Amino acid sequence: MTRLPMHDPRTVARDIPGIFDSIFPQLTPGIVAHFNRTMESSECEAIPIALVQESKLQKAMLFELGFAVGEKLLAGNNIDWDECLRIATARQRRHFDAQLPTSITTLDMHIAETVGKNIYYMLSELSASRRQPVMLSLTIPGFQWISSGQGDFAIGPTLIEVKCNSRNFSSSDYRQIVMYWLLSFAASVESDSLEWSDAVLLNPRSTYYVEFDFDEFLDVISSGRTKIEILGLFYSMVGTREIR
Repeated sequence: MTRLPMHDPRTVARDIPGIFDSIFPQLTPGIVAHFNRTMESSECEAIPIALVQESKLQKAMLFELGFAVGEKLLAGNNIDWDECLRIATARQRRHFDAQLPTSITTLDMHIAETVGKNIYYMLSELSASRRQPVMLSLTIPGFQWISSGQGDFAIGPTLIEVKCNSRNFSSSDYRQIVMYWLLSFAASVESDSLEWSDAVLLNPRSTYYVEFDFDEFLDVISSGRTKIEILGLFYSMVGTREIR
């Protein structure tokens, strides 16, 4: 009997939706639309689609570059474009066939800097309202053939994921953040570590964000199962994914 290779939590949430169909059968487009209607907006500068389309960089690379800028600002550092580009390229290569740009233009830097500053200001607002600091590059615990991963940010028990899409948050965005909660809950049961209590999906491109409490969200999407019942079903499903 051979175990499946290890999979990143993001990949599991994105590419193996059957797990969520069984555990969270009511995570439907209608429920996603319902939570998206609770979106709030920051006073930061939104980035027009036309401006993004002018950039010749891969869009994933462009916004990864902006994410790296945001991290630098949150850490209290100046923007080092060479370093930010190196970080963005390394991250993209983990998940995609990233093309290393030979150079970045003034337009690329303007868009990436705006994204980075929006991340900085939006997280600073959330940090101030919660009276807790922003944590960067947090570890998402693994389980069996699901490897440990890296989340974006946290403020105390609030898990924060950044999405730079031109559209509203999608089912896959919600699946990813629920997968992170599920892994944190499994780890908390086994080792008394932190369980995320609430979440924020944040889009520094549009300056919109959605906040929700995990207990309330799970009550909506899990057909009335308790957290322990959810965890038991997760254990049974993950434990049977083997190659014979």
